[in-house]
Amino acid sequence: MAIHGCSLDAPTRMDFYSGIMPNAIGASAIVEAVQEYLAGWPQERIASLQQADAGWASFDVNRRPLRVFDAFDVRCIRDAIHSHRMALSGTGVAMTPEFVELEEFLFLAIGMIENLERAASQAPAMRTPAIPWHADTFGNHW
Repeated sequence: MAIHGCSLDAPTRMDFYSGIMPNAIGASAIVEAVQEYLAGWPQERIASLQQADAGWASFDVNRRPLRVFDAFDVRCIRDAIHSHRMALSGTGVAMTPEFVELEEFLFLAIGMIENLERAASQAPAMRTPAIPWHADTFGNHW
């Protein structure tokens, strides 16, 4: 899934984030969108983020995105970034726009995944059709 018409230097807005995943249907598509979003970050934005996050975000020391395999990975990254932000905000450290954007984007992605999971858990279970029993078969023909 490509990110069409979105500049990663766009202002921090929720409509910008939601515009990245309009066609993401299913958890795997959302995870793929997260991976592509991270891969699209320019080196200077990653450097700015790493000044504030001290390595908590999903970029390695060479400023490449770590691979995100599933919803669990997205949750882990989101939780680590959120915990780090909470700790830093208690010390009065101002968050960079990149840090805030990444946290909000991951919250949006996890919210979408959780909505899918909730809908799946509320869907009626598929019932296996009853297999006719031999007594039923003989009973209907006599």
